[in-house]
This record gives sequence, C-alpha cells and structure tokens, in this order.
Amino acid sequence: MIKWTDEDLLQLDRRYAEVGVPFHARPMRAAMDLLGSGTVIDVLGSPDFQEIESSYRRLIPEVNTIWPGMGIGLATSIDRVRKVVIAIVYGQKALSLDEGLGFSSREEWLSWCRNDSSIAAGTAFALADLFDLTYGLDELQQSNSATKYWQMALSNLEDVTNILASGFSVASVLQPVCMTAELAIKGTLVYLGDDPKTLGRRDIGHRHAVLAERLARMRPHRDDALIASIVSKLPDYVSSRYDGTQLTRLDVVRLALGVQFIAASSVRRITNRDFALELERDQWPGPREPYFG
Repeated sequence: MIKWTDEDLLQLDRRYAEVGVPFHARPMRAAMDLLGSGTVIDVLGSPDFQEIESSYRRLIPEVNTIWPGMGIGLATSIDRVRKVVIAIVYGQKALSLDEGLGFSSREEWLSWCRNDSSIAAGTAFALADLFDLTYGLDELQQSNSATKYWQMALSNLEDVTNILASGFSVASVLQPVCMTAELAIKGTLVYLGDDPKTLGRRDIGHRHAVLAERLARMRPHRDDALIASIVSKLPDYVSSRYDGTQLTRLDVVRLALGVQFIAASSVRRITNRDFALELERDQWPGPREPYFG
C-alpha cells in the first residue's frame, strides 16, 4: 500500500488543470502518477486504485458530473421513446442488452418491446449505435477541430431524446434531428481532412444528401446505402424552422432513430468501435433491418 494525502491529490489536480486534463480522466491519471505506473491495466489491478479514485471524487465532485465521455440517445418501441445513457467505464464488464438499455430485467425489456422480436432487435441496434458513438468519440476527443462538430451533434441528439421521451409533441424536434445528422457527418469529414469552409458553402451547407454522398466517397462503409435512404426522408432544415410539420409522431421518432444511426456510422468508420457489426453477425438479432421506416 502506498502513502498519499488529500493534499497530494489536490496538488495533482492543480497540475492537471494547468495542462488541460478533462475532469473525468483525472482520477485515473492520479492513480497512475501515485502508483508510478505507465499503463491503465497495471493501475486497475492495484488494490490502491479504488481508494485513490474514491478520495479524488470526494475532493473534486466535478469528476462525476462533468463527463464528456457520455452519450445520451434513444431506443424506441413503435412511437414510444426511452432515454438511454451510455457512460465510459474502465475495465471489462459484461453488460447485457437489457441492462444497457436501462431495464431491470430481460422480462421488463421484452415487455416494453411488446414481446415483439423485431422491436427488441431494433432496441438492440439502437444501443449498439449509441455505444459505438460514445466510445468512438471517447477515442477521438483529443483529435482536432472536428471535436466541436461531434460535441454539438451529441448535444442535439440529447435534445431530441429529451423532447421525445418526455412528451408527445414533435413540432420542436425537427431542427435538432436535422442538426444531429449534419454535424456528425461534418465532424467526420473534417477529421478526414475536408475543409470546414467548403462544407459551409451554400451548395453543401444543410444538404444532408450531399454531405452523405461526400462521406461515402471519402470513407466508404457498409452503412452508406441505409444512410442515403434516411437522409432522403429528412426535411429541409431551413424550412423546418418556420413550417409546421405534417409528420406524425411515429414519423419523427423514426427520423430521430435514423439520425442516431447516422451519427454512429460517421464515427464507426474512423474508429475500431463496431458493436453493431457484432450484433449483425450473431444469430440474433442478425442482419440489421431498416428500422427507420
């Protein structure tokens, strides 16, 4: 066991603040510094780790609340929407689909899905998309100027989820739906070397189909055909700010699920995260169905 004090942790925190270490990463960094280890694996295996982490969280509560490595998105059962939260965790912990979706049991999950295998499969892929998006962005968060696009995409997806999960009205949700897809695609395009000024031109701008085609050319992926189908259904962003929607709640819920998929796919193609592919290769749910209407 090593010897350390609260003052040691506070001094380390000051150093981390000066060099810009994110709040959520500081307890692990402190453990590595105090234990003299250069690897996360060694730290996780130390009996001192939990005590260091617990003390750090007591002294600096922001490490619990300011958490960029967290994704908030949705799963759906017809037009019912459930808020799903994915947080970055260290180590290997087996997580069942029902736990990942926030249900207390497999039975509760299947009941919410109306005991319909197709609906349950759709929720499984929704979880996989949010998982790939969240963990993928955690890998990329220190990358480059693309980060701001992804952060704004996540913020819009969270807005979409909160609106649809808490009420029936859909009129106010179309703008963040459109922006989720646009910002996620632009983030990946910028990451791949595209010029942000070019992406802001009027002939590209808010045109989802043009952005999707550009993404498919720069980094082809198995999801491209499905993305093209989804963006063809998205309303014009500018007109959606002023016109009332004639879409039903079910229509909008499907679009929301679709842009979550687009955001995940935009990140999947530039990281090693692909939980969705694992599900597609399993006996169940198997190949992804077009759950987006």
